Amino acid sequence: MAGGGGAALVERRVEIDGFATNYGEGPDNGPPLVLLHGQGSQWEDHAKVLPMLVPRHHVFAIDVAGHGQSGRLDASEYTAVRVGELLEAFLDATVGEPAIVCGHSSGGLLALWLAARRPDLVRGLLLEDPPLFSSIPPRAEHTTGAVLPRLAAEYLRADTGSDFQRYYVEHSDYFAFFGRLAPVITRYSLRWIDRNPGQPLRIFFLPALVNVYFQGLVHYDPGFGVAWHEGHWYDGFDTAEALASVEMPTTLIHTNWWLNRHGTSYDDRGVLMAAMDGDDVARAAGLLDDPGLVTISSGHLVHFERPKEYLAALAGLTARVDRMGGAA
Repeated sequence: MAGGGGAALVERRVEIDGFATNYGEGPDNGPPLVLLHGQGSQWEDHAKVLPMLVPRHHVFAIDVAGHGQSGRLDASEYTAVRVGELLEAFLDATVGEPAIVCGHSSGGLLALWLAARRPDLVRGLLLEDPPLFSSIPPRAEHTTGAVLPRLAAEYLRADTGSDFQRYYVEHSDYFAFFGRLAPVITRYSLRWIDRNPGQPLRIFFLPALVNVYFQGLVHYDPGFGVAWHEGHWYDGFDTAEALASVEMPTTLIHTNWWLNRHGTSYDDRGVLMAAMDGDDVARAAGLLDDPGLVTISSGHLVHFERPKEYLAALAGLTARVDRMGGAA
């Protein structure tokens, strides 16, 4: 069992066509709702919103391939199409009826692929701060989202024998936000990892968001990151074509927590410090058919950092789906 606030989900594992998918499932309290996390995360990072979702929906919170306790693929197989096909098979076999599909970050791209590929399986689509257009090479190299995939590729090449979580802490600038304390926090974290092998890093004196991140990262397959770093994630997947083909009610969440003095999301090096810039959002909205665009002052993990605003956006989408009778 996993749960919070009285909203317990049962963790299950199903094998479909030889691939194991791990997921949390709630009771059948309403129409199905599928939750897809982002890169480096796991289904449990939705814990803050589950207590409000479970009483109204039949929740399926999935560990995407290469994450959590779901199966792994060869690095060359991690494409939006291949991972999307695994999710498609899960919705067909396990969910068994059209669902509202919510995807965060890379999970948003997978949700978009599903909606474009199988509109009969998706009643409504919530795209939570996905890296639309910005994560396509070569532009992806100049975004903050490139750090995790780059380190994943370096880690596999280095073959250090240590786990990826340790390598990431040692070689990333994840704690740079804390300024002069960053080296101290890094040393503390490396000692903690060495004393607790195989466990997600826990830093009691930092915000809870940090611990949530490492809870997923410890189970992350670096091969997933290689697909993004080398660019083959997008083999067979065209973002603009997918957006233009979506017909069901859709809500696009965009965060704007980081703006420079000129009001844009780029730092002084020209690195995009967000999932999308304003032009990306405008382009996506123009391609979607009557999208509900929601801008939230939040970091990237909206459902954890701003759960009330996330739930309000989802409630608005659900109301639109209901008004349209769930027609895709």
